[in-house]
Amino acid sequence: MLTLLPLVLAQGPLVGLASTTSSTRLPQDPSVLDEAWIRRQEGPPGAATWLSRHAEMALAGDLDGDGLFDAPAGIDALCLWTPAGAATTPYDLRFSLVSDLGPFADGDLLAWLPGQGVGVEIAEADFVALLQPTSGSFDLDGVARRTGPADEVWFSLNSDLQGTVLGDLADGDVLVWDRTAGTVSRAFTEADIQALVDSATGGGTGPIGDTIALSFLPGTGELAFVVQSPSSLDASVFVADPTGLAAPRLLLGWEESDWDFQQQTEIDALAFVADGPPPAPVLALDVPFYAPGEIARFKLRHGVPGSTAHGLRARRVGFDPRPGEGIGFLFLDPNDPLLISQLAHHNTWPQIVDSSGSATYDWTVPPLPPGLTEVDLFFQALDLAGGFSAPIVIRVR
Repeated sequence: MLTLLPLVLAQGPLVGLASTTSSTRLPQDPSVLDEAWIRRQEGPPGAATWLSRHAEMALAGDLDGDGLFDAPAGIDALCLWTPAGAATTPYDLRFSLVSDLGPFADGDLLAWLPGQGVGVEIAEADFVALLQPTSGSFDLDGVARRTGPADEVWFSLNSDLQGTVLGDLADGDVLVWDRTAGTVSRAFTEADIQALVDSATGGGTGPIGDTIALSFLPGTGELAFVVQSPSSLDASVFVADPTGLAAPRLLLGWEESDWDFQQQTEIDALAFVADGPPPAPVLALDVPFYAPGEIARFKLRHGVPGSTAHGLRARRVGFDPRPGEGIGFLFLDPNDPLLISQLAHHNTWPQIVDSSGSATYDWTVPPLPPGLTEVDLFFQALDLAGGFSAPIVIRVR
């Protein structure tokens, strides 16, 4: 009988979690939407989907009350909020949306809620109250957090603001909210960022346009950032010492070519994680809606070649942390009768993961329970060597 026992947690490499400004492709991900979170670790070129749009739908649920699953239209910022190393999960990060969604504004800093749903870590209204602009619309772009001794939120803007407590602000400025002292300051002007980029590249790069992603480099405490232009550098990571003691530079191993994008795009959000989370299997379906009797073909990517992958399903969700096991948590309620029955009857569709890290299995959608016109079902894959995939959800109707 398959049991859901913890794996052994191992130390990992420096990992960058990111999102892009537009949909793209990666060698093992034929479609990477701009709301997906991708993962890259130090070493050879390459990146892979870590949290897909379909997974975001399962985590979010119905945010706008229209009865449908919701997912962001795009991610503007990612921020490591609670450092957890290899145990990092999506719940340890905060994110901002490209556009409003239901009750959430594009200037909110948001968090996934354990189980299902989205909450506000810092509201757009709080940023507006901090800056007090007289003109312009506030929207977060890059965000990074630094703690000890002060709790600082470093951020950049999606568009210029006028008449703030710091004067007029450009979308390339980097601002610091010291939440311990209750103050805000400007760490770098857009001109400063331009000078840093020119110094790191030897000059002649042209206008940067915007500072679109921020993070802190683990170990050194240096500020890592991404700029909007030029197109040859808009997925490259620059590093600057906030104290000014070290020269700015392009971060070795994190330049545009190192991501191995198969279609031109920009990095729009970035969060570095020391000894970061391992790769996670990705479970996918073509559509989120099925009728009884239809065949649902599940596709697994980024599994461990030669391992055995199992498919799990439940009607109820929970949150059971599984540090370092793929995405890092069991989303399905272990007490759900459907999951208990599935495990008891060994009905988990075991598949051997092929040399490319892929596997597929088909499932015939069962009839609806008596008296119900629709049912939501949640699925996760368990790669015995690679841990859990992020969850996905379908509606049977």
